[in-house]
Amino acid sequence: MVVHPERKAQRALQRLVGATLCPVVVVANADALTTIVDSNTVVIVDLAIAQACPELVQRPAKAWIAVPGEGLGPADPEVITSLLTAGWTHVIAHGMPILAEELLATVQKLVRDDAFGLEKYMAWGAEVRRYQLADARDREAAVDALAKDVVAVGLPDRVGSMVSVIADELIANALYAAPVDADGTHFRRGEPRDQGRPLTGRDQISVRWATDARYLAIEVRDRWGSLDPATVGRRLVAGATPPSGGAEGGMGLPLAYACCNQFVVATAPGRDTEVVALLDVRFKPTDLGRAASFHAFVTTAAVPQEAGDP
Repeated sequence: MVVHPERKAQRALQRLVGATLCPVVVVANADALTTIVDSNTVVIVDLAIAQACPELVQRPAKAWIAVPGEGLGPADPEVITSLLTAGWTHVIAHGMPILAEELLATVQKLVRDDAFGLEKYMAWGAEVRRYQLADARDREAAVDALAKDVVAVGLPDRVGSMVSVIADELIANALYAAPVDADGTHFRRGEPRDQGRPLTGRDQISVRWATDARYLAIEVRDRWGSLDPATVGRRLVAGATPPSGGAEGGMGLPLAYACCNQFVVATAPGRDTEVVALLDVRFKPTDLGRAASFHAFVTTAAVPQEAGDP
């Protein structure tokens, strides 16, 4: 379902979502939703309507996705912040052509219940490189190798610097914030970051990256599945102090979110968590919206090995 007041935007969004071959219903306002939306509906909502009715996200639906409004241009950062604070788990910040690519990938992932793997954001043929950490102290070497490889493919040094920050924070989150014991306590959160620890069994993490000259994607996955997508969006905009007992750590995820253009979380509860940070390398940072998109997926489906299984 597409909920948007502008006819031109309605037609554009209908064509985009129609590429999934799912039936599409278009309405102009939120009042028309009551009798149509059910637990199988993916609802695409104009940002202005979502901001005026943030409680919509509490209604049963397969997903609620907020998209830019007038002219389908970039969203104001304040609007993104307000929706993440209200608990929206799919908020698109960017206008065309980024919106088209992002929306189609998001809807297909929801419809197919196939949430894992950076390949879904890459053009066919993009090579995926993987780093396997044998010990917690390999984190620095993996981050350095990734940054050097990114620059070696022709991307500017500033992208390499952003990649270093993002990768370091995502790996640290997987190593120290993700592990939980039987009581749900994050028992490695206070562990010294310079201390060695063999990464075997559930402590294994996977680090992968790829670029297709549109996006650069960095993917980090752990085997704990302890990150709660329902609350991580709020954490990204709340600052450095996590809720008591929360899984998200301190500044790690918010800092990674601030450095990318799209932030994607996929969780199979109790099994796997994957975070993918995407940088759009086609445009200068000043040409893009000042806020990043956010998407959070929860799945009970099996995670395919080719999607980065350690």
